[in-house]
Amino acid sequence: MIKIMKKNFSGIALVTMTSVLCLITPAIGESYSLDLSTSINLALENNESYLIAKKELERAKSQIVEAAAGAMPQITGGLTYLRNWKVPTGVFQFGDEIVTVKFGTDNSYTADLTLTQPLYSGGRTIAAIKIARLYRKLSREIVRQASQDLKVEVYNAFFGAILAREIRRVSSQSLELARENLEVVEKMYEQGVASEYDLLRARVEVANLQPTVTRAETDFEVATSALKNLLGIGPENELELKVEFDSTQFIIPPIDISGFEDELILNRPEVKISTYTSEGRKKAISLYTAGYKPSLNFRTTLQYQTQFDEGNVFERRWDRSLSSTLELNIPIFDSWKTPSRVKQARIDYTQSELQKEAIRKAMILDLEQSYGKYLEARVNLSAQGNAVELARRGLEIANVRFENGVGTQLEVSDARLQLQLAEINNATAFYDLAVGYAKLMRALGRDLEPIR
Repeated sequence: MIKIMKKNFSGIALVTMTSVLCLITPAIGESYSLDLSTSINLALENNESYLIAKKELERAKSQIVEAAAGAMPQITGGLTYLRNWKVPTGVFQFGDEIVTVKFGTDNSYTADLTLTQPLYSGGRTIAAIKIARLYRKLSREIVRQASQDLKVEVYNAFFGAILAREIRRVSSQSLELARENLEVVEKMYEQGVASEYDLLRARVEVANLQPTVTRAETDFEVATSALKNLLGIGPENELELKVEFDSTQFIIPPIDISGFEDELILNRPEVKISTYTSEGRKKAISLYTAGYKPSLNFRTTLQYQTQFDEGNVFERRWDRSLSSTLELNIPIFDSWKTPSRVKQARIDYTQSELQKEAIRKAMILDLEQSYGKYLEARVNLSAQGNAVELARRGLEIANVRFENGVGTQLEVSDARLQLQLAEINNATAFYDLAVGYAKLMRALGRDLEPIR
């Protein structure tokens, strides 16, 4: 009876522990069904580079508060304890009498509360606030640039995985067709209809296609791993990619490059970043020039003090005093630190102006190149037309001709190769159009809204 109870108790404990572990263990190997819109949203939520850029914007907001603090009052408090191990004394003589006087006590406590209000800082505070505000604008553009770059990367990785999947499918289909053809050739060879050369050629084709299938499988795994990494999805999870092969969603009206320069300069975050950087460096000249100017501060101090030789500090009487001062600091000589800073700031500003112009030209060139590649992708996809259907029909005709003894095995092999090339070229052209569209929108400075 005891053994039975022990056995039952052990079984119950095992079931209980298993249930608890199932509850607390996260799901492993979760499956994700992804379209382009979902992929973009996941990337914006999980991608480290984009999240770092957003954190920089938070830093910029804090820097404005820090800069503004230079014009606000500052309150400080302190407590000082002084212990005289040997109290200073003075000796005075009054006629024939000599008098010894102590200057101080064994213990001295001083507590103070000081308020300091800057009245004039030579323009340092105002310049610092303006620079901080420019940095916040710059950080916003950095976040927008990171968002646009990330979306283009998602387009590239998502449609790259789709392309790899299509190549894998086409390669597997070609291998399957080659095997079916080998079966036909083997039967025809047994019947004396096909030659040994046809049989050998069919077997060689099957053998040659096997490495292609293996390579396509590996390329697909690499492409999906890159997409998972970009979206912040664990490598153990499975992906189901959903896409509609509709090229019309990537069609935009013809554009005139020269007519879009104003839109480009207005919208591209790189141009705005260079503009804000140049403005900030110009303000830095004023910030460092303030080193030549005096500063004026108002200070009020409330002080409590007590002195004694022996006893408890809390039993003593504290004497209170209140004083105010105006403090004027005039820079006279700082070992050429201020002139050096001003000179460096002016050089930085000149460089930023040159960089701003270089970036503007680079953005125009980027637009020209992106538009050219986009048009090329559209032409290539359009050229494909019905190539896949025509190639599939050609393979059917070649098979029928060979089975009827009219055609050759070479015709069948060539038709199958043409079908494989047509399908791969069609998938590649669609990939080029999708990515070319994303890069063109990026070059125009337009936000990439998720495509279905």
